Amino acid sequence: MSLTNIFFNIAVGISVFFALCFIVLFVAYTVIYHRVNKNFKAVDHD
Repeated sequence: MSLTNIFFNIAVGISVFFALCFIVLFVAYTVIYHRVNKNFKAVDHD
């Protein structure tokens, strides 16, 4: 494998890793937000 190929694979791996982390955090945030919003009706967001 050439050096550019190795760096390309590392970059792709990091990008996929961060993308998965972002998706997991986004889903967790929306789930928690909806549960909190369901429990506390004092805060209204339109």
